[in-house]
Amino acid sequence: MKVFSVFGVSKSGKTTTVEGIINELSRRGYRVGSIKNIHFQDFAIDTPGTNTWRHRQAGAEMVVAMGLRETDVLIPRQLSIEEILTFFDQDYVVIEGVSSTLIPKILCAGDEAEIEEGLNDLVFAISGRISNRLSNYSDIPVINALSDVERLVDLIENKMTCCLPFIRELKQCHACGSSCRSLATRILHGKATDAECLSKNEVVIKVGGQELSVDYLRQMHIKNTLTKVLAQLDSYDGDKEISIKIRKRNNGMEV
Repeated sequence: MKVFSVFGVSKSGKTTTVEGIINELSRRGYRVGSIKNIHFQDFAIDTPGTNTWRHRQAGAEMVVAMGLRETDVLIPRQLSIEEILTFFDQDYVVIEGVSSTLIPKILCAGDEAEIEEGLNDLVFAISGRISNRLSNYSDIPVINALSDVERLVDLIENKMTCCLPFIRELKQCHACGSSCRSLATRILHGKATDAECLSKNEVVIKVGGQELSVDYLRQMHIKNTLTKVLAQLDSYDGDKEISIKIRKRNNGMEV
């Protein structure tokens, strides 16, 4: 699963850019998920007085509204990006409106001042309203998501050759000899690979004795899911290494 963000100030063209990217990635046969960061303090999909609202008020930690056309999961707290990503298994996940991560980014801007305000070493493309009059800014391509979305998605495919092994800085790590941000930047620009991250191999999965390649986000999903299940067992010790073996059975016999 490859994750990148589209960010910028309000009215810079973020949603239009995300819409074009999702449409083109889907047209190319990819499965796509998206996350929209909403900054309004009082935002809530659920409204007071509904049955699901009453469930939450009664103390439910998670409420699922199961309808004929959609299923909504309501969790009465803000989840981290890492937690939210465990719900996805798509090829690409586009995050709109989040800049405080170490994932690759597309900056949307309306003018040069907004570019300078948002530009950082993880921005690999610029889009939004500024793309109506610029095609390049400090050697970073400026691409219009309405008129040239194919080229923008070509660049996304080219840059997103792997899933970055982290979303935020791992404060106590530096096992690779540099900061997570430095490694993320070098991976984005093709000067390093995700294999250089020495903290990502927390989960090892073998099938028939052969180790599978599992990206960092899926490792975290597996780890978090197993930890939640095992933590309910009386004898669970979170400080010890976990080893699980699933035996395949054939006609009732172990093989």
